[in-house]
Amino acid sequence: MKYIWTIYLLLVCGCNTVNEDTIINEEYEKLFPPKEIEKPENKRGELIVQLCDPDQALENYKYPGTEMPDDAEQYEVTLMCRFYETDRGGALVDDSLVTSHYEVKYINEKKALVTISCGKKVFQEGKEETIQTTPQIIQNGKPLKIKFKVRSGFPLYLCVTGIGPQNSNVEASIEAVSTDGLLGIPKLETKQYQNEEGPNMLKHPYCEYIILP
Repeated sequence: MKYIWTIYLLLVCGCNTVNEDTIINEEYEKLFPPKEIEKPENKRGELIVQLCDPDQALENYKYPGTEMPDDAEQYEVTLMCRFYETDRGGALVDDSLVTSHYEVKYINEKKALVTISCGKKVFQEGKEETIQTTPQIIQNGKPLKIKFKVRSGFPLYLCVTGIGPQNSNVEASIEAVSTDGLLGIPKLETKQYQNEEGPNMLKHPYCEYIILP
């Protein structure tokens, strides 16, 4: 009788044994049929972040955008920048004693290349109407925000260069948002530190732009 029960149990177990791999594969194929990976599409053009020359002389500036009709896509552009210069104790240096001279450059809605001077007051002598001859000065540690509206074909441009003492830094960003909110535009931004005995030039001057679709 003992052997009969053993044989019976073996038969029951054998009948209930299922190839689990086969079931998983069959169900997976039904639930997730094979297909190509979908790539995101931008129907209004491919956005490419392009490098530019941060040392380009202002007098050689040429508007890199394209002319578009008045009914082209509209964008709101926001530029933000600020710089810090601190003493050895970490306190902000008084503006009258600041030795940093960082520059943030962007193109405004009038197609002019504008220079924002972060630190020492330095003036440029422009040779073309598209150049702002008196840079805007911002104070140590105080952020500056500028907003304006543009259309398709506008170059979203940001350039950060300059020189500063130890314990100084500069940061800047520029971004554009389409009025319908449907088109995502990469944000251009940089944050640079000068931690060596100086003053020294920034090790990695920044210059990039995007032509808005």
